Amino acid sequence: MRRWSLLIVGVLLAVALPPSSATPWNLAWQQDVGPGYLTTTPVVDESRVYVRTSGFWTGVERPEVLAFSHEGEQIWSYTNNNTMQHDMSPLVRLQAGEGPCGAWPELLLVGWTNGELMAFHPSNGTLYWTATTTPVSRGITGAPLVESDKVTVATGNGLARFCLADGEMDFEVELSIGWRNGVSATHHGYWVGSEDNRLWRVSHNGTVVDSWNVSGSIRHAPVVVDDRLLLHVQEATSSVLVVYNITSATFQTLAQLGPSPAVPLRVGENVVFGDSAGLTTVRCDSACRVVDALPTKVNGEMSLVSSSGFMAPVNTPQGGWLMVRLNETGSFENHTQFSTPHDGYGTSAAGRTATHLFLGNDAGVLMAYRTNTSQIDVPDPLSGPEDEANHLAVIGTFGLTTGLAVVAWFGKNGRVRDAWRVLTLCTVVLGVLMLPDLSTSWNNALTNEASNSSQTDWNSSWPESWVGTQVVVFEFSESDVVVGGLGAHSDVWSLTQEAAAKSGLLLESTDTSLGVYITTINGTSDSGWEYFINGERGTVSVDRALIDDTVVLRWRLV
Repeated sequence: MRRWSLLIVGVLLAVALPPSSATPWNLAWQQDVGPGYLTTTPVVDESRVYVRTSGFWTGVERPEVLAFSHEGEQIWSYTNNNTMQHDMSPLVRLQAGEGPCGAWPELLLVGWTNGELMAFHPSNGTLYWTATTTPVSRGITGAPLVESDKVTVATGNGLARFCLADGEMDFEVELSIGWRNGVSATHHGYWVGSEDNRLWRVSHNGTVVDSWNVSGSIRHAPVVVDDRLLLHVQEATSSVLVVYNITSATFQTLAQLGPSPAVPLRVGENVVFGDSAGLTTVRCDSACRVVDALPTKVNGEMSLVSSSGFMAPVNTPQGGWLMVRLNETGSFENHTQFSTPHDGYGTSAAGRTATHLFLGNDAGVLMAYRTNTSQIDVPDPLSGPEDEANHLAVIGTFGLTTGLAVVAWFGKNGRVRDAWRVLTLCTVVLGVLMLPDLSTSWNNALTNEASNSSQTDWNSSWPESWVGTQVVVFEFSESDVVVGGLGAHSDVWSLTQEAAAKSGLLLESTDTSLGVYITTINGTSDSGWEYFINGERGTVSVDRALIDDTVVLRWRLV
């Protein structure tokens, strides 16, 4: 009888083993917007994705900016017939705001190589204002810098700043010829590189302060780390990674790297540089140092897709995108290839929402991938907890299978006591493996129970237009910050990020083996923050806490 009991329990254990929870990204739709290239990363908001085309050298076609719905329907397009045709300035999506120079609605900023900077209404593509800079050489090709109510751009041979409310120019200063040379700012002024081996400093009122000679061209916005600038300098057949100390006005060479630098990317406390030889991570504390290197070929933009993961286009005939994750020290923890039906040369990274991934390549094809949102927990392809859980599940399954085989052998040979000991151990291991899934399921049950009770946490002073939407409340000791009218978010992390961005609050988070946790909101931490969904305290990490389309999310200090 005891042998039959062992057999039955063993079968139940085998059936109960948790399956892998990995959910793939599925191709939802694609649009051919060629024959131009998609050389800048798609920009995504809550309802639309925006792309720009470039690279027309012959024929009558001209560069465009296009907007699509998340379902693939083209909403609007704008063609610039006067541009110089190698437009590579990243698009910038702005929320409505106001400042000393005036108020502005939601905007999509577009820089052109004929020297124009345009502000569009994102919803319908109509022009809000147009500003003009001196169209020397290549015009505006780098990333605009938005500060408060101003936007600053590197022009074809200098720097210009405008008011976001009406496009009125504050100043335009002549420096030297530039290409993809974005702008950075510190309290010392603006910093911009150029093609003639110069690093320039311009004061906040538009006065040229100084310039320094470097070994080659600077084709990105200098990366600011405390009182230092990180520069990836293009030389004749290679590149060099340089640190400029603003305080001491000294240069330090960190590494000799490959040709054709990419646009650097901040990933937490690390900075990732790319070129034709590979990816390189750098971390700066008391000194800056190279942490790790990964052979590949990345020459364009890179983009964050999670707190410690990013995607980078592989600029080869086979192409595709790398999905890369960094560990806590800045080393490459893992990397995988994300392949599509249209792999090939590419220099634009991924635009990302909680449920969509948008990719564009040099063939002019825009692709939209979607996750399976019917799952209780949609894993991030780059997030550590799911990868670690899958690895643990594989190891645990192997261990349990081996353990059950030992149980069967003991039972067959009459060693029932030993068999029960091993079976007990297998049961404990199974419980450990199932704990995260049980926790998520429990949170889902609690969330569903509370999802219909948002009115119990409703404030009668809030606008009626917020009814039926997603509302976020940040409860500070002095006053509350409330953001409403939000939507299309499936988890607490995504909703909190948009609410913080709209209200100008800064978030600090930590990525643990159990998920993402918010540690500081706008510099305030005390003993920590906790969230409430429709009045119910959250029980899991913010990236795993699912929410409905109608919800009141509150953040409170512990």
